[in-house]
Amino acid sequence: MRTIRKEHGNGGKQTYELIDNLFKPIFGSEILKSGDDSTVFSLNGMKVGISTDSFVVKPYFFKGGDIGKLSVCGTVNDLAVAGLEPKYITVSFIIEEGFSMDDLEKITKSMKKYADLAKVEVVAGDTKVVEKGAADGIFINTTGLGVARDTQKMPSISRIKGNQVVIVSGDIGRHGACIYSHNEDLGFEDRIESDCGLLLDVISELMQEVDVAYMKDLTRGGLATALNEIAQKSGFDIKVEEEKIPVADEVKALCDILGLDSYYLACEGRFVAIVNGDEKEKAIEILRKYNGFACEIGKVEESREKRVYLSTTFGGTRILDMLYYEMLPRIC
Repeated sequence: MRTIRKEHGNGGKQTYELIDNLFKPIFGSEILKSGDDSTVFSLNGMKVGISTDSFVVKPYFFKGGDIGKLSVCGTVNDLAVAGLEPKYITVSFIIEEGFSMDDLEKITKSMKKYADLAKVEVVAGDTKVVEKGAADGIFINTTGLGVARDTQKMPSISRIKGNQVVIVSGDIGRHGACIYSHNEDLGFEDRIESDCGLLLDVISELMQEVDVAYMKDLTRGGLATALNEIAQKSGFDIKVEEEKIPVADEVKALCDILGLDSYYLACEGRFVAIVNGDEKEKAIEILRKYNGFACEIGKVEESREKRVYLSTTFGGTRILDMLYYEMLPRIC
């Protein structure tokens, strides 16, 4: 009998296999075939987009955020990297009987705070309560709707071409490392702060000044999985340089202790942007106003094997594949 495994939800190879082999054939939607986190389409002459996401992170409160903040920022960021200005979101709760009312109030107030900061309005919602043991505390789903910022400069996978530059907006792996550092069984005394946050301001300024070919936020599966998704959809190889990829010292230390690979750790406030070479300096200048770690990490190759290659600090080159195994469940 076929069964679902935890790996089917890690954002890596098994997630994409589940989507491509089960969901897409059954739903049969042409719009779904794009496979992006936000779907952009025309409606009465307007370019609009929709994104939906569910959040099951544990712990519910972590250094730098909570499940409420994450549920708003995650959906808003998905819309933003698609070149959309978020306008409205819906919110659904699945709550386990016995969950703290005080914690629910804190989570809801956090959602309101970041919805206000993003200038999005919560316009619909739903609440279900299940018996104790039928869920683990609280799960949240948010769905967002946005409109195109500039229909003439919409980021699109079809705009990727050889020799373009790959830029990352900040240091990677911070959210995944944060959730690991909260794992009581591992005994860490210091908590790493998550990068969970809104990307609206930085993306708005970037799109005003730079013609961005494509953007993708780095969530489940981390940088490596995001780059592989771009390579698969665009048809181009991507080559990145290990020595250029920014990883904070505390994240490196945690990875060394636990034997983790920072390239696969989730972010919740970082994205990659692909731009033409003559615009990279301007793009990096803008990004560094918001995060000093922003930098060029590689380029799009002319070759078309749909692979991601990593130039190592030892002078070699290896394939950087999608996440395949389960690193840590319930990071978002």
